[in-house]
Amino acid sequence: MIVLFLEGGLGNQLFQYAAARTLSKLRENDDIIIDTDFYKGFGDRRYELNKFKFSGIRIASEKDKQKMKYRIAQKKIDAYKQRITLSSGDDNRNLNNFYKSILAKQGIYICGGTVIGDTRLPLNLIKRKDIFLYGYFQHPRFRQNIQVKLKNVSVDMKLWEKDIIYGEHICVHIRLGDYVNNDDYEVCTKEYYYSAIEYIAGIVKNPVFHIFSDDIEAIKREFRFAYPVVYENEKIASKCLVKMSLCKHFVISNSTFSWWAQRLSKNKNKIVVAPGKWYGDESIPFYLYDKAWIIMKP
Repeated sequence: MIVLFLEGGLGNQLFQYAAARTLSKLRENDDIIIDTDFYKGFGDRRYELNKFKFSGIRIASEKDKQKMKYRIAQKKIDAYKQRITLSSGDDNRNLNNFYKSILAKQGIYICGGTVIGDTRLPLNLIKRKDIFLYGYFQHPRFRQNIQVKLKNVSVDMKLWEKDIIYGEHICVHIRLGDYVNNDDYEVCTKEYYYSAIEYIAGIVKNPVFHIFSDDIEAIKREFRFAYPVVYENEKIASKCLVKMSLCKHFVISNSTFSWWAQRLSKNKNKIVVAPGKWYGDESIPFYLYDKAWIIMKP
């Protein structure tokens, strides 16, 4: 079995599922068991993979959680999470990667996590009876499976599609919320969004910019747009993501949520404007930039 200890918002959930699905395919479609304990009492984040048509996954039962291997893996992952919370600096980062490599030999694979980083995927991991996964898995090694598996994600959004599919509708995702005063990510500047909007407006005719944000009222107060805008108020992440993906072009933030919106778009001629800096620490790479994107100063 493959056990995925899920964390984060919908964008990260999709990356984590893609990683689990990649390993499942290598193991003759092994079942994926998802631990959703992270979302108990977590008001700002919900488990939403169940809103999509994914097969071969189920939520971990109490019986699953009582198995010895499961409990040991959970304790080791919890110890790792506590360790990286208390550590900082390059030396500790290298030590954390060494610790992750040891866990991988025990069937516990951590890719990213609270501290962005990566260890190589051990080949002997595939052969283990049970695999336990934790982390964000924002890595090109899962990109092919993302394209194949998630291209046809469907949610019952026909009313939105009817309203938005015709015309030059542009998705603008402005991430605020937990990014405000957050050294790990930082908020993209107004200048970035204004420049990106101006760039797209210079290419397409009669653009309408759909503004998506986790704090839409703050956007109304603080931004002044020079072109027609529609403020989107959908609070359910899965519905919001699908509506974003129906737009023809994209101004994304340094957020996996808007990354997925442009990825799920069916417009082969889409324009995607993205910030040139993804994390607060510029030494940390973001592996999933696309060569076709227009990169602007964030």
